[in-house]
Amino acid sequence: MPLTSKKVRLIAVISASAAFIAAIPLIIFFFTKPILDYIIIILFVVAVGPSSIAAIIHDRWKNKIQTAMPDFLRDMATSIKTGVTIHAALEHASKRNYGPLTQEIKIMVAQMGWGMTFEKALSDFSRRVSLPLVSQASTLMLEAGRYGGDLAEVFDYTAKYMESVNTWSNRRHQQTLPYVAIFYFSVVLFLFIIIVISKTIFLPISENGQGGTLPIIKPILTPDQTRRIFLHASLMEALFGGIVSGKISEDSYMSGLKHSMILSMISGAAFYLFF
Repeated sequence: MPLTSKKVRLIAVISASAAFIAAIPLIIFFFTKPILDYIIIILFVVAVGPSSIAAIIHDRWKNKIQTAMPDFLRDMATSIKTGVTIHAALEHASKRNYGPLTQEIKIMVAQMGWGMTFEKALSDFSRRVSLPLVSQASTLMLEAGRYGGDLAEVFDYTAKYMESVNTWSNRRHQQTLPYVAIFYFSVVLFLFIIIVISKTIFLPISENGQGGTLPIIKPILTPDQTRRIFLHASLMEALFGGIVSGKISEDSYMSGLKHSMILSMISGAAFYLFF
C-alpha cells in the first residue's frame, strides 16, 4: 500500500506524541545538566524524523504517479479514437508499465468489471490517490463525460495540461535548489566561525581568568555558558533556516522540518566533537 498524505500525517502525529511524552521526564531529570541540549536535539529528530522519511517516500510515489499520468491519458485518447470502449481502453492500459499508476488502473478495471461506471471508478481513483493535480484532471474528465464532451480530446488536452504542470514543477524545484544550499552553507559557516572564535578567544580568556597566566582578566561567561549560548543560536538558525528552505523549495513550511532536523543534527554533532 502506498504512503498517502493521510498516512504521513498519522505518522507525524504518532512520532510527535512519542517525543513529547518522552520529553517530560527527560527534561525534568536533566534540567540542570549540559547534556539537556543534546537530548532536545534527539527528541526533535524523533518527532520529525519518521514523518520526514514517510513524506520523502510519499513524494517519490506522488511524482511517479503524476509523471506517468500524461502518458496514460494519451494512450487512453489513442485507444478511444480507434473506436474501443472506455473499459477496453482501460484494460489495454492496465497491461502497460506506468509504475505505481498501473496498480491503480488495474483496480479501476476490476471495479468496472463488477458493474461500476467509469465516472464512479474515476472518482474512487481520485479519492484513493488523493493528489491535487490528479483530482483536477479527474474533475475535468468527469465534467466532460457528464455533459457529453469528446472524451478522446479531453484525455489529450488533460495530458498536455498535466505535462505542463509537471514541467513547471520540475523547473521550479531545480531553480530553488541553490537557495536551499545557501541555508545549509550559512549554518556550516556559522558553526565554523563560532568554533574558531571560541577556541581562540573565549576559552583562553576563561582559562586565564580562572587562575591562569592573566588572572586580572575576568571572563563574562564560563565555557559551559558560552557553549550553551552558541549552541542555542545555531539551533535557532537551523530551525528557522530549514523551515524557510521548505517554503522556498516545496512551498510548505512543514516540509522544511526535515531540513531543520538535518541542520540541527549537524549543529549538535559539531558542538559535541569540537566545542
